[in-house]
Amino acid sequence: MDITGFGKVAELAKGIIDKIFPDKMSAAEKAEAQIKIQEMLQAHDSSLIAAQKEIMISEMGQGDSYTKRARPTIVYSGLLFIFLVHVIFPMISYATKEALPELALPGEFWWAWTGVCGVWIMGRSMEKNGATDKIVKMITGGAK
Repeated sequence: MDITGFGKVAELAKGIIDKIFPDKMSAAEKAEAQIKIQEMLQAHDSSLIAAQKEIMISEMGQGDSYTKRARPTIVYSGLLFIFLVHVIFPMISYATKEALPELALPGEFWWAWTGVCGVWIMGRSMEKNGATDKIVKMITGGAK
């Protein structure tokens, strides 16, 4: 069992060596090239993890505590409304055997909520993958 992930890195590096480098290379040359590729892959992974760590630290150090939660609040509020309309109210109607008024979330809610969720999720994914451009900061509420 490969808990650290180094086995996968070594396997990927060996696959690259086997496909790219010619068969004329000696085993020692292939091993040396494989080690260099492993080091490059591990350096990439380390820099990605460091970027994600910096993002989390900066988010937690942000002064305005509500700003950190504003977009998630929209997401969770939408989920609450969906849960109420499509789960709780129908259960109440079923349990009491009374017909409740027909409830439906308007189309505008669905357009706005899915738009906010989609943009926010995409921005957070890009931010966690190390993107730091102006648009990502605007989407995620990062530092100006």
